[in-house]
Amino acid sequence: MGDGRGMELLRLDRRHFLIGAALACVPVRASAQAADHAVKLDVPRLSEDPTGVPVSVSVDHPMEPDHYIRSIEVSLASDPVPYKGTFVFTPANGRAAMSFKMRSGAGGVVRAVAECTKHGTFTGTRAIRVTEGGCAMPPDGGPKDKPRNVQIRLPDAVRSGQTVEARVRVEHLTETGLSFRGGTYVREAPEFYLKEMLVFLDDRKISEFRMSAAVSPNPIIRFPLRFTKGGTLRVVFVNSDGHRAEGTLPVKV
Repeated sequence: MGDGRGMELLRLDRRHFLIGAALACVPVRASAQAADHAVKLDVPRLSEDPTGVPVSVSVDHPMEPDHYIRSIEVSLASDPVPYKGTFVFTPANGRAAMSFKMRSGAGGVVRAVAECTKHGTFTGTRAIRVTEGGCAMPPDGGPKDKPRNVQIRLPDAVRSGQTVEARVRVEHLTETGLSFRGGTYVREAPEFYLKEMLVFLDDRKISEFRMSAAVSPNPIIRFPLRFTKGGTLRVVFVNSDGHRAEGTLPVKV
């Protein structure tokens, strides 16, 4: 009896050891992959200007031809305009990152979803509080002008293979078509907004920002670029009425 019980305990100890060893290996691989795909989302915990809430999102991840972050989507489900925008990347960006300002009418949990070309999607969240009315349009509406005065800024010196930050600004008002009455948002007019930003180096498309009426008016958008050659950097904005405006900047590497 003693020998039999001892053998049984030995088998159990061996089984527990093997199971424990197997489980110990899983978190190492999972944590390494999670670290490579960690979504860093930066928004203020409290914003007193709900029409211009700063948002910055990044993922420290390789941007290689066969393995990179394809896109980052930002949303806030509790807002009257929940979808904020999606930035689409290519390896020519050098890094997956973007920053802009958004409208928020209710606050809640901001959600950023990054898509990797090999490993699917990864999410980062951050809670935010805002004052009321951020998604409402002016009482009398605003002029529905075409986008204009596209300005592009880069560092003074750009080296081959270096990732630098581009800063782009455009003049364009944004209307959600909503009014805020008695604590409730009511639709009074169609949305009017910048629909997309397209970024090219010469004729090669580098990236795209798909926007919504929740992007703040006269936006300043920051994103990375990695140059391996010189050329003409061209940024095109298209609004919801189909009107376009573009700016160009010669780049020497």
